[in-house]
Amino acid sequence: MNARFLAIAQDPRIIPGVHHSCDEWCDYCQVTDRCLEFRCTADFRKQYGRRSGDETFTSLEEAVAFTRDVAGVEGRRTEELDALLSHPPGESEIATSDPLADVAWQYALGVTAALVPVPLTIAKAATTERRPSGPSPKDVVDWYHVRIYMQLFRALVGKKRKGCGPDADMDEVNGDAKLALTSVQRSRAALQSLRTDANDVIIVDLVSLLDALERGIDQRFPAARSFVRLGLDVPVA
Repeated sequence: MNARFLAIAQDPRIIPGVHHSCDEWCDYCQVTDRCLEFRCTADFRKQYGRRSGDETFTSLEEAVAFTRDVAGVEGRRTEELDALLSHPPGESEIATSDPLADVAWQYALGVTAALVPVPLTIAKAATTERRPSGPSPKDVVDWYHVRIYMQLFRALVGKKRKGCGPDADMDEVNGDAKLALTSVQRSRAALQSLRTDANDVIIVDLVSLLDALERGIDQRFPAARSFVRLGLDVPVA
């Protein structure tokens, strides 16, 4: 077990699990000093001499070891990561046939084609300079357009793997679905603020996809909307 990460985890100010259902937008988060993953990442970067602008991980092995270390101090297993690594790239058994995932992917492609001049990778988006006044509507759309698919995919796969029995622990699944839901809502508000006569048809089509995603999330994850993420949906003393 990573002793440095364990010491961070034992800080009573850490909000348990706050990073599990967050949107990864640390630049605009109010609880980074209480987030285990954020603080472990900062410790890792310092330990390995990563400078501003450097990638946190220089190899897949580093990223995997970090993920296992953080999970270890939380007492969590890494079945999903293990399943991904046990198969060649693109051949993992982690998949979903739910058509709602296709809607989310269609939205991501639509945003990329219509509103993103140069396709943004998540890594590039993560280096977007922080605005003191908060992210612009364009920033919001850019940040979430692929993440919505990833968040929803994770929720759908989690639901299938855990089952729907009365004893199934659905907190993680509902947390992922709540994250997808809030990402959809933020994206729709941002798109509507970007609407002009010139892009009206494009925006309407994209908003229609988001509407379909919101309805689909509510249908598949009825407990997600009321699910409370400590530190994100409500403050923690």
